[in-house]
Amino acid sequence: MLRLDPSGESTATRVLVFLPGFMQSSASYRTLLEPLTAQRISVVVPQLYRRGPAVLTGRYSVEQEALDAVALVRGEAGGRADRPVVLGGHSRGGQAAWRAANLLAPDGLPAGLVLVDPVDGAGRVPSAPTASREPVEFTCPCLVVGAGIGGRCAPEPVNHAVFAAAAPYARHVVVATIGHGDILDDRSAGRARRLCGGAPDPAPGRAAVTALLTELLLSVRGG
Repeated sequence: MLRLDPSGESTATRVLVFLPGFMQSSASYRTLLEPLTAQRISVVVPQLYRRGPAVLTGRYSVEQEALDAVALVRGEAGGRADRPVVLGGHSRGGQAAWRAANLLAPDGLPAGLVLVDPVDGAGRVPSAPTASREPVEFTCPCLVVGAGIGGRCAPEPVNHAVFAAAAPYARHVVVATIGHGDILDDRSAGRARRLCGGAPDPAPGRAAVTALLTELLLSVRGG
């Protein structure tokens, strides 16, 4: 698990629980999310499953990931209405966050939802939407960020556009200067950029995504 908290004596006023993409390490999101701590936002990037054959063969499904995320968000909320918890995710983690937000809706959670280039569908090569075809139960502020540089990792039938269409009130922003893996760090970024495509320099696009996340998080209020 990657946990980032405000430095010094600052107390977090908000929490972001951010689910990694399929088979991605939580540490791969440090550069994207660490700047949020300067705004008194705590960040939790869980490693909900062991990366390995069990996940590749479908023995840890996106539905199970969503259930585990529900428990984590409830724990982070802890009955504290003064410290709203926002749920987010990247790639398959975005789909899991969407599913978890539906499950959490009766609890009045999460306070916000943010999906970064989410991918819908099931299996290693998803071809049709599943999560976004279910009724939307959550009413919290929702931000859907799409990668403007498309690729095989987030194909058009199951990419960010289907989530934005399923929640018409959501804010849908396409960042033209990023590919699917450009928000990641180090070796993970290199592998993802080779597989999924990306910009010559991922830094500006990644910074734009960080700014969008910050804006959403600062806009939410506790219940």
